[in-house]
Amino acid sequence: MSATTSLKLPDALKATIAKVAAFEGKTAHALMVDTLQSAMDDALVRQQFYADGEASFQDTLRTNAVFGAANVKAYVTARVTGSKPRRLKPQRLDGTKPMTIAHD
Repeated sequence: MSATTSLKLPDALKATIAKVAAFEGKTAHALMVDTLQSAMDDALVRQQFYADGEASFQDTLRTNAVFGAANVKAYVTARVTGSKPRRLKPQRLDGTKPMTIAHD
């Protein structure tokens, strides 16, 4: 079931919606519904991304284990080229040291 919602749009935005809708062969209503749905889909994906990142961060704090960027890069590069490198061993997270990124 659909619910009715009223929006007050600035004149310039309303004109832009009408122009884009006509170009896409849609009604202004259909364009707005599609646009809102797309924005909500994106927002939900973004929220899940942040939640996954927070869970990973909390897991890192819990396990106190990290992998060095240079070691990970070498491991992935070896795998991609067909080698079978040894499995990486985690290092202890040292909160007194700044995290750095190795550059080539």
